[in-house]
Amino acid sequence: MTILLSDFFYLLTLLLDLTALVLVLEWVLYFVPGAPLNGARKLVFNLTFPLLSWSERFFSIRLGSFNSRGLLTAVLLLAVSCLGLPWLILYSYSLRG
Repeated sequence: MTILLSDFFYLLTLLLDLTALVLVLEWVLYFVPGAPLNGARKLVFNLTFPLLSWSERFFSIRLGSFNSRGLLTAVLLLAVSCLGLPWLILYSYSLRG
């Protein structure tokens, strides 16, 4: 059971890291000019829209045309995956006895 729990936390770490990567990619694609990237922008925006709508309530810091909601959400997800989940993985291994 503890192996399954640790595997779940490893999978959750991977999912949080990939989500943060997509959020940073969305932020970078927003600032890169060019009409050929509109399809990629639309795809990445559709992937990140649930997180962006959730994070707008908590992380809506605007400085001019810069909107930091996606970037701050990515930082939060990376912090949880790098600082929080490894402790849960270690704790799940200690449950074996």
